[in-house]
Amino acid sequence: MTLKLTGLTAAPAQVCGGIRLVPLLRDQPCLDVRLERQPFDADLTVVKTGEKMAYWAFVPHGLVLHWADDGEEVEVVQGSQLLRADGKKSKYSWGKVQSLHRMARRVDKKALRFLPLHTALEGFLALHFGGPNFKWPEYSGFALSHGLGSRSEWTHPGGSLYGFEQALRTFEIYQGQVGVMIYVAGALASVSVFPSAQDYRRLHAALLEDVYGELIWQYALMFPQTQRLENLPRVENAKTLADLRAALNLAKAEEAQFSLEVMSGDLIGRDLRLEKVYAPGELLLERFLTDLNPDLPNHIGERLTREGDEVLYLKTFLLSSVQTRRARLLSSLAAQDWHLERTATSLKLSLKQLVLEFETLGFGYLLKAHVLEAAHRR
Repeated sequence: MTLKLTGLTAAPAQVCGGIRLVPLLRDQPCLDVRLERQPFDADLTVVKTGEKMAYWAFVPHGLVLHWADDGEEVEVVQGSQLLRADGKKSKYSWGKVQSLHRMARRVDKKALRFLPLHTALEGFLALHFGGPNFKWPEYSGFALSHGLGSRSEWTHPGGSLYGFEQALRTFEIYQGQVGVMIYVAGALASVSVFPSAQDYRRLHAALLEDVYGELIWQYALMFPQTQRLENLPRVENAKTLADLRAALNLAKAEEAQFSLEVMSGDLIGRDLRLEKVYAPGELLLERFLTDLNPDLPNHIGERLTREGDEVLYLKTFLLSSVQTRRARLLSSLAAQDWHLERTATSLKLSLKQLVLEFETLGFGYLLKAHVLEAAHRR
């Protein structure tokens, strides 16, 4: 399965400093699916994801999905929805903690609460979390008893990206705009899509609360100006105002197509590893991970689709090369039943190189001390 922006069309890019925004427009209006923002006032959110597993993060808001099975229009008035109580809150001297049950939870008959991007991040952190399936002699007692133990990744809110808030404030929202592709220094940082233009207008500012990777934060600081892609209208044969207008529209369409098909080539059309999160009505909410090709940028994300693969909701997150290496190592280990020599062969590494890779990526605690010492002696 590959990622496609089915049902969406790109508009010409908007460039401000090092930020490049590509608006996304929906081909056909979506009236029977809507999203509303559910603000959280907690300093820490703890989500129980399994019997002995929990996800800890700062989550500024959740999203509540409303849908109608019969295709009727769904009306959402911000802040007016009466939903079932969701989770508990505790107050400590240093702040508030809220406890939620599951990343995606039904909170009404036709309403689903989920945590944007954190649903995808939790799946990434839980990747092969259980550790070795067999009692191989190279693994430490901790790895055999507790698996990976705990995993963490650093993220940055959009408001901390240099120039991002100014870019969002500078440009007008297109009529019919339902999403945006966000580039920082030419790198595709994220894609956000919502069901309707009304949803996007309400959630446009919430892009500053989304999380972005360490790499994107660094790019925003290092490259405050990005290269402009000039595509001047071809007016050599223009004789009338109509000819000039047609040439201008053609140049705009070509630029939009370039943004959609070429600049996003490391994400759109890539093979995905999909995991079902929830199936509300005839819709499907999934989280995904790209194919972990080490020669390409890799992304995680979540999407809501329906029959025909129409994309109703989408959020993506660019992984750094180190994060990709961690995921690739864990996936290769799981594919080889955590057997070190077979994993080294599959990754075209020597056993010593594989053991040192464990240590470099922060997984050295999974191996016994004598295994690490032997790799350093060779």
